[in-house]
Amino acid sequence: MRAPFTLDGFRRGARDGVPLAVSIFAYGLGFGLVAAQAGFGVGKAVATSAAIYSGSAQLAAVNLLQTGQATAWALFATILVINARYLLFGATLQPWLWSAGPLKAYGSLLLLGDANWLMTMRAIRTGEEDRAYLAGTGAPIAVGWLSGTALGAAAVSVLPAPQALGFDLMLPCFAAGMVTAMIKTRVDLLPVVVGAAAALAIFHLLGPAPAIIGAGLAGGAVAALVWREPS
Repeated sequence: MRAPFTLDGFRRGARDGVPLAVSIFAYGLGFGLVAAQAGFGVGKAVATSAAIYSGSAQLAAVNLLQTGQATAWALFATILVINARYLLFGATLQPWLWSAGPLKAYGSLLLLGDANWLMTMRAIRTGEEDRAYLAGTGAPIAVGWLSGTALGAAAVSVLPAPQALGFDLMLPCFAAGMVTAMIKTRVDLLPVVVGAAAALAIFHLLGPAPAIIGAGLAGGAVAALVWREPS
């Protein structure tokens, strides 16, 4: 029997996603500013946000382009490594989402991002059964991300650098807040601590991109080891 995938679930997800879309709009604005300063036009900046759909990977790619020594393979490898965390995101959602059917599952994953993955996982823990919830949370976030990118790229001549406005800290602050809200017991805290320690160690040895992957793998492995079936 297929799991529910209804308009009501989509609407509830969209309602919950709107507050996130506001902060993601500001983050998109920051990327648009950075992209325009690197020589991207509005169309190219928006196309980049739509195709890659990952602020951290996009900023890394733009920074690489600004060095003047970027190759297609270097850009591909940078984006692939940083976005590899979505393999973990998809794996955690698979048991819940796949029961809606492959077409709806894959369609929903096109709107998957860091923010609505965290929100959806939290909703699942509280009993959410409508699989359209994920796509619902992703829709306003996608609109915020793309419109923010467009406005930032268009307004680069009148706005200061993103760092001056604090936009570069929005996603880390949001992620920290969501993780804090998801921690219910001391056992929940252990994967977070292990992941953070792994990130710091790998960052100093290999740089930020491998640190993201290593933290995810380390934290995920510990979570799998300590997980117990709810009684």
